[in-house]
Amino acid sequence: MESIKLSLADQMQLDDMEIDRRKELLGFTHSDVEALARAKPLILEELDEIVEEFYSKQTAIDEIALIIGDLETLRRLRAAQSAYIADLFSGYYDIEYVNNRLRIGLVHKRIGVEPKYYLSAIKVLKDILRRVLKDKIPDREAGAATLEALDKLLILDTEFVFDTYIRSMLSEIEAAKDKALRYARVLEDKVAERTQELARLSRVDALTGLLNKRAFMEEARLQIARSKRACTVVSVIYLDVDGFKEINDTQGHYNGDRALQSIGAVLADVIRETDIAGRYGGDEFCVILPSTDHVGAEKLAERLNRKAKETVGASLSVGIVSTGPDTHDTLDELIQRADGLMYAAKAARRADRRVRDAVAEESGKVVELSGTCAASAQ
Repeated sequence: MESIKLSLADQMQLDDMEIDRRKELLGFTHSDVEALARAKPLILEELDEIVEEFYSKQTAIDEIALIIGDLETLRRLRAAQSAYIADLFSGYYDIEYVNNRLRIGLVHKRIGVEPKYYLSAIKVLKDILRRVLKDKIPDREAGAATLEALDKLLILDTEFVFDTYIRSMLSEIEAAKDKALRYARVLEDKVAERTQELARLSRVDALTGLLNKRAFMEEARLQIARSKRACTVVSVIYLDVDGFKEINDTQGHYNGDRALQSIGAVLADVIRETDIAGRYGGDEFCVILPSTDHVGAEKLAERLNRKAKETVGASLSVGIVSTGPDTHDTLDELIQRADGLMYAAKAARRADRRVRDAVAEESGKVVELSGTCAASAQ
């Protein structure tokens, strides 16, 4: 149940048994109750004067006057004090009385009355009431009994007021603790998020979004080890962009970077989720294909080359090697072999281009010579 739906006594688990126990500890008996009740008419006769004297002394203290603040607040406090003094001599000190005392403590805590000011105020009130009772009760024995009963009741009241003070302080501490814990959790989440982001950034190539060389090698070694344990085949594709230097030299590094970004996007789009792709360095890329033989790797390389020509307008030189399922080469051996095959393919492509250029040049010469001869014949 929400605490706001409970009385202060219920919230603080102060029942009739606890209240009676506190009275018993103070020796507050039925005789004390009767003595205070008999004195009620005497107090009510002087009630206005008592309240006036009390607040005259209280407002003389600068700190108290500052807390009270204004005339309207002082008026309300006077009315509340009159009711409190009347309750002291009502003869009824049950759960409702206790709730009223607890509320006094709560109000004092909320408006910032420190315990030292409350205790001094109780001392002032007690002195005024004792003087009035001594003057009004001629019987010395009855007067002494009434004064003793009043002392006990004021101590009981102070206990309840300080229960509220302590509870309020503990609630504030708990609230501050909860706030600190929530703030700490937020910081932890932010730190964890930032740590994850930094870890991700430390593994990702900033230009292409693929794994950088270090992260690629880590993941690739793990995949080779898994393939070895499972006795499955694994393939490696090593590739670079043909004519990339020419792109940089003729179109500028900005366009060269855009070409690499496009190649990275092509790789990310074509490979499977289980494949591992990384930028190995410069315009060179490497892909690990688990459970893929040489034929499957060649088909993937063809798709990569086709899409690279469509998006970037550049071809790829590719080296492909496979290992397994019975024996497995190391990752370094696989990459070295694939790199060698890639450079061989690039060299063959260059040689083929030179042959085509030479043939074209010779064809041009033949055409030119043929035209010259025809002109001579005319």
